[in-house]
Amino acid sequence: MSAKKPAILIVDDEPDVLFSLTGLLRREFQVYTANSGAAALEIMREHPVNVIMTDQRMPSMTGTELMSRVKAEHPRAVRIVFTGYADTRAVIDAINRGELYRYITKPWDPEDLIEVLREAARKHDELVAQEALVRDLPELLESAERMLAEPGPPSEDLAQEVRSRIEHFRHLLERLGT
Repeated sequence: MSAKKPAILIVDDEPDVLFSLTGLLRREFQVYTANSGAAALEIMREHPVNVIMTDQRMPSMTGTELMSRVKAEHPRAVRIVFTGYADTRAVIDAINRGELYRYITKPWDPEDLIEVLREAARKHDELVAQEALVRDLPELLESAERMLAEPGPPSEDLAQEVRSRIEHFRHLLERLGT
């Protein structure tokens, strides 16, 4: 993780839960809170959020419904649902659809929760880095090809090796759909 605190959004319709989690997490994370799914989506439109953690049972929009929207609108945000109830069917379905990174049950151990959020923030950083690599790799390949096209060294063996690697990366990019 960078020196900047990772941004965490906590969503729960119970103010006491939001207050206690803010107190627990504020030293290590930039904490945003929302008391509904609609408020959470508005915060995410206004602020970059690395990790969103939501209660499953809320009025108007469940946690898994919120996460489905977050996945569509903010796909890099790492998504976690927590609940004190046995809503396992809906949560398992969301996990299987790839909408959730983790599912946490209440009550949680504070140190375990902090570690899960650290892992989620690292996961976010990895997703951003992968995206940058995929975005920048074609330019890198074009530069390498231009260098090889100029007269003088490298040797033919090295040139062939570089061409082979360039072709390999192109193939990988095609498989990624970029």
